Amino acid sequence: MTGSKILLESGTNEVELLELYLDEGSGDTYKRWSFGLNVAKVKKIVREADLKNYSGRKHKGGSSNGISGVDPQSPLVLGMFEFMGSVIPLIDLSGWLHMEPVSKERRMVLVTEFNEVVSAFLVSGVNRIHRISWQELESLQGEMAKYAEGTIIGTVKLTDPDRILQVLDLEQAMEDLNPARDKAVLGEVEESLDCVYQALCADDSRSMRNLVKMSLERGGFEVEAYPNGLEIWKALKEISAKVSKTGLHVSEFVQLVVSDIEMPGMDGHALTKRIKEDPNLRDLTVYLFSSLITEELLHKGDAVGANRQYSKPQIATLVKQAREDLNELYKGCA
Repeated sequence: MTGSKILLESGTNEVELLELYLDEGSGDTYKRWSFGLNVAKVKKIVREADLKNYSGRKHKGGSSNGISGVDPQSPLVLGMFEFMGSVIPLIDLSGWLHMEPVSKERRMVLVTEFNEVVSAFLVSGVNRIHRISWQELESLQGEMAKYAEGTIIGTVKLTDPDRILQVLDLEQAMEDLNPARDKAVLGEVEESLDCVYQALCADDSRSMRNLVKMSLERGGFEVEAYPNGLEIWKALKEISAKVSKTGLHVSEFVQLVVSDIEMPGMDGHALTKRIKEDPNLRDLTVYLFSSLITEELLHKGDAVGANRQYSKPQIATLVKQAREDLNELYKGCA
């Protein structure tokens, strides 16, 4: 498998999720847990037995800089193997989720690429692809939100057969595997102490939401951050109502929106489409900021009117460009 070939229209608020599963226990204690992962992040699915040049984790002497953005000394790194001419880490997904180790029989490996990093996750197996609307992805609430924050971004109720699909926050997993990386990325953002702009950002990954907020703040923005597309749209509708009531331009309230693409409730493409179709909001500068920006996704972003699009390692570039764009639009702050 090299990813789905089905093209989803721009702004339809749909996504294709690969269903993977992890098995725990046996006999009376057996339990199968279903998880979801955006198909666009999956490069290949292989049997563990078919890995090429696999070597177990080295307990000493590894590089602290990490391989493929991962600290090889992490206990969650089971080993390394060769993939398309590169050596990438095999990560214990069950260990990251604090679950029992998966059985050694017929295990599968998901090779993924996002945030410009290729890595692999060990799972019990895969089932099928589900095409869903982001509206079907429910954000975690109450105690469950506290318990699963940083591992699960939301759940989808499936009916074939009846079960719950938990959508993984693998961006948080990668931060957990190399916590120094985000600090290094933040250090690349040029600090600005002059005029301040107002920005809204949305990202369902806690780690990325915090990184975007801190980066924009370092670059001279006041930032309100939201956990998904639906919540930021609610805030933008309130701003639209203020524009209608006061007759002021939208830039009197906010000048920039930075949005992830895949989010519960409403994805970034659908959000951008709504902003650009609202006569009170359409002049807003909207940047899409995703863990993967493919040629297809660039086309979709252009189709819905995004002003610029960046992959998530480009946060310093995004902040610098945002200041330049807004300075040009508004000739600096008063």
